[in-house]
Amino acid sequence: MATARKYPQQSALRRAERIRDFVVLGIAGSGLLAFMMISGALGIFEGVTAIIVLSLGALAYFVGSAPPAIDIAPADDVQASDEAMKSSVRSLIHALPFPACYISGEGRIESANKKISDLFRIKHIEGALKSVIIRQPDVLAATDRVSRSSAGERVEFMAIDGDELWLAHLTPGPEPSSVFVVFEDRTAVHRAERARADFLANASHELRTPLTALAGFIETMRGPARDDRESWDGFLEIMHKQTDRMRHLVSDLLSLSRIEFSEHRAPDTVIDLSDVLSQTVLALQPLAAERAIELSLEGLEREIRVTAKWDELAQVVQNLISNAMKYSPKGGRVTVNIGTARSMADAAMLATGTNEEATRSVLLQPRASSEATAAWISVSDKGVGIARQHLSRLGERFYRVDESRGGDIEGTGLGLAIVKHIMARHRGGLAVASEESKGTCFGVWLPCLEGSAPSKR
Repeated sequence: MATARKYPQQSALRRAERIRDFVVLGIAGSGLLAFMMISGALGIFEGVTAIIVLSLGALAYFVGSAPPAIDIAPADDVQASDEAMKSSVRSLIHALPFPACYISGEGRIESANKKISDLFRIKHIEGALKSVIIRQPDVLAATDRVSRSSAGERVEFMAIDGDELWLAHLTPGPEPSSVFVVFEDRTAVHRAERARADFLANASHELRTPLTALAGFIETMRGPARDDRESWDGFLEIMHKQTDRMRHLVSDLLSLSRIEFSEHRAPDTVIDLSDVLSQTVLALQPLAAERAIELSLEGLEREIRVTAKWDELAQVVQNLISNAMKYSPKGGRVTVNIGTARSMADAAMLATGTNEEATRSVLLQPRASSEATAAWISVSDKGVGIARQHLSRLGERFYRVDESRGGDIEGTGLGLAIVKHIMARHRGGLAVASEESKGTCFGVWLPCLEGSAPSKR
């Protein structure tokens, strides 16, 4: 709506036109009365009186009927004002950090930002009908309701690929029947809610299994096997394993909860990654010897400074080596490599080994710049490998692929989930490369401080 303004030249012109009209009418009326006096049809006294009354009445009507000052802008000024309003709307839409658009009363998208093009995967949006762009029946119906009622609404819908949840905020625009629409990505919140529900269901299931076994053996020992003392040793051994399983599960759950709680806070301590690796490998040597597995460390030539939590990176290395030893046959070999690279992208390639036949899957994309100098660690084994269909799901809580790597091996299914969350806190990445019957290589990488020269491999 244009701002009211005064136009004195137009008001003066209208006033002059009114004065002219009243003067012409007054002269014509007075002339008619004078003619009647001359012809004798009207007496002189009556005629003069009539002329005076007519003049005073015309004057009173002229003053009383004067129209109020109306601030009517010229057509070109109104058009300029409309253009200014549309320009403001366009600037607002493009400044919003969310996908947004402005729908006119005719149902066309007058303004839209680039983010909405990415959402609906259509390049040319402005000027198109809303039904052509927003191919969501619930959202389109909501725009119709808002344009009629001038009351805001919110509508949830799934994106085109069906994997993203969005919330559309609709509010009336400045023009009649126009609507502002802003889209909010609720995918992360939705996934977090779903993950929490899955976590509770899986945790209760994982705890229920050993508890059921313990309850069953206790009942057996108190009942049918009360007097069979020879069988008690076997029962107690199984109960001990189940108790150990619960202890590990609770310990992993607490570790995961603690890491998730602090995941948004980046570490601020500078440590030597080589020191972390050497000490962790040294601590795991007795376990490797017990399983007749050769555990070797390569590439440890110099200090590699990173900003990290010592104990968390030690847990990453321990979990990866422990997994490799679990799935390695007796007499097998687990190799741990460490090095640096000129960029995070180069480190991602180096961390997953040199086997070109292996299938690779990135389980965690790093948040750090791809051009940042990086340090990497790889842990490889010569076990049975992992089937291709399982690779993308590694790192999910409680997900195990024991059936593809030897079904007699047990674990909590939380080791890689812990690794994934620790690397996320350190702005690093996690990837796996595996070939069935040939072995698996897990790799992690994270930014390192300047001064660590890239290693050759």
